[in-house]
Amino acid sequence: MTDFPHIKQFFVDAYCRLVAMKLFALRAADYMRSASPKDRRYLLYNPMVKMKVTTHAEEVINLLWDIIAAKGFEGDTYFEMAARDIRALPKLEGTVHVNMALIIKFIPKFFFDHGKFPETPKRNDARNNDFLFDQGPAKGLGDIQFHDYNIAYDRVHLPNVDIFKERIAIFKELGLKAPPSQEQSKDIDLPLTVGELFTLVAYGQLIIENSKIYDVEDDLLDQIFDFMVRDFSKFALQLCLKPSNTKNQIDYCMKMIKKPVVNQERFDNVVKQVYALKDLYEMNP
Repeated sequence: MTDFPHIKQFFVDAYCRLVAMKLFALRAADYMRSASPKDRRYLLYNPMVKMKVTTHAEEVINLLWDIIAAKGFEGDTYFEMAARDIRALPKLEGTVHVNMALIIKFIPKFFFDHGKFPETPKRNDARNNDFLFDQGPAKGLGDIQFHDYNIAYDRVHLPNVDIFKERIAIFKELGLKAPPSQEQSKDIDLPLTVGELFTLVAYGQLIIENSKIYDVEDDLLDQIFDFMVRDFSKFALQLCLKPSNTKNQIDYCMKMIKKPVVNQERFDNVVKQVYALKDLYEMNP
């Protein structure tokens, strides 16, 4: 069964999403532990952990469930617990929509008004996080600056990363030349979809930053951006289908839809990494 092409695809997608989740969440923790009154970038990355990482976790479980099928219903197994409990995380963390409403406020500064910050290091040091217990007011989210996301993206030149960078440029141009009208913005469904596209930009940025810190190999990183390109295309299509769109907005949405670069050798390499994990996990009795 594990030789079936669709089963390999499910395993690779689940593995890549899981690695991406870990890379992003660990990097978000670096920014949180390095925060200060003058550096509050973590206020974007924190709700992204709550809504983006948790929804990707649900997708990982769904992919694995499609592989193991009926065995996912067996009692007293790890998967039976995971399939039940994984649904709670996006809801317990304030719901995806609440976190997305916060995230949207960061878009203008993130794309168009960059600040200069020292490079944030890996933070696994034994140190008290004083600022996190005395953050002050949470207002002024729209005034928080970020470092230029291109610094991270320009470090990597892989086929799917390059495709993703092109999608980002089109998305940014959409915001400049065909932004939602005041009337369109009243339809909360449209900004939420715009927010999904935006979060993928920041998600990919921190994944790339942490791939350097954790020495992630190029094949795995490019395979991660395979699903990132597909996710971006999915949300671009959703945005394209909004009934209030203008022709100009539809044209930009269509430009954002792109198929990732397929590389069988790269894919097979990641399959080997996944299948090498067989029998490594044992559940406590």
